[in-house]
Amino acid sequence: MRIVSAVHTWLQDPLWVLASFGVVWVLVVLARRARAWDPGTKRRFLHIGIGACVFAITPRFQHLAWALVPPIAFIAINASRLLRERLPELADEPAAARGLWTFPLGVAVTYVLFWGDGAGAAVLAGIAALTVGDPAAAWVGRRWGERRFRGFGFGRSLEGSLAFLVVAGVAVGWVASYAAPGAIPLRFAVGCGAVGAAVEAVSPPGWDNLFVPVAVAAAFGMLL
Repeated sequence: MRIVSAVHTWLQDPLWVLASFGVVWVLVVLARRARAWDPGTKRRFLHIGIGACVFAITPRFQHLAWALVPPIAFIAINASRLLRERLPELADEPAAARGLWTFPLGVAVTYVLFWGDGAGAAVLAGIAALTVGDPAAAWVGRRWGERRFRGFGFGRSLEGSLAFLVVAGVAVGWVASYAAPGAIPLRFAVGCGAVGAAVEAVSPPGWDNLFVPVAVAAAFGMLL
């Protein structure tokens, strides 16, 4: 039994790496076949789908080195022409093309900075904010954004930032409710949501995928 248990433990991280690649492949195939979707919808679908995959699989990893394999691989893949040749509409704008590789870069940097003794609440909070906050801000900002920031924000709107604050705040508060014993979820929701919204608003287009998870994870750690 000890040998079986040791083999299972040794194989656990490589299997989760394979699962990560498998889920992303399925999501990309679905996006390719959804011909009725516009490029923005496809980007949001992949952003949320891949983010949810990262959020679900991250706590399963036992070692940081193995956890870094998928995001580092996707930095290389997404920065190359491979993905853009299969889904050229994802890179129809410079910011969109940049966001393809800054997303896995943001995940990798958050892992490195906040992993500690395992994928803790701060890491999950940063990933949760990246997964749902950014697409919510983009969708609301494009649909209802009328109050554009002047002098900063790169064309972003107050409406989009408020959407980020609310949606990311709810996600981070949920993480705090089960991953940070004794924490007050509302405190983390407001604090991390506000930090994430501010960072998203001032980040150059495409770079928010890197800065948001790192800033939210840092804010989460400070509030613990």
